[in-house]
Amino acid sequence: MTDGTTLLPEVATLGLAIGLVFSLGCYLTTNLSPGGMITPGWLALTLVEDYRRALLVVVMSGVTFGVVKLLQRFVILYGKRLFAAVVLSGVLLQVTLFMLLQNGFPLLFPHQTLGFVVPGLIAYQLVRQPPVVTIVATSTVSAAGYGVLASGILSGLLPTV
Repeated sequence: MTDGTTLLPEVATLGLAIGLVFSLGCYLTTNLSPGGMITPGWLALTLVEDYRRALLVVVMSGVTFGVVKLLQRFVILYGKRLFAAVVLSGVLLQVTLFMLLQNGFPLLFPHQTLGFVVPGLIAYQLVRQPPVVTIVATSTVSAAGYGVLASGILSGLLPTV
């Protein structure tokens, strides 16, 4: 599926909805957040369209997590302050990477509006929950969403551009 498949906006919206359902199911059954409610659906969509962007988000989530853990040594972060610090750090790191790579690799950032926020959402959950458990939950729920989307596309039930 990682051949540069482009999904119609309606199919992308359906992918996010599938991710929300699986995220909610994960949260209700395990009391764990799989990197946020929209993250697994967005990762599943990204895996369908281009796995390199999903890999980029994973790397930037790890970098964001590291930056926030370092920042916590110098600044008291909790509650809304923690959320804002993590998401803003993720956005700043993603935008910086975008500025550095956009000329050499323009296809990595075709429409990354949500993609600039997702690393911060994942890193926020990595800070709040045990990191390994968060990684397992996010990976599992994203893989489930990817499986449903890929099955729909391969069977011809979901159109691509």
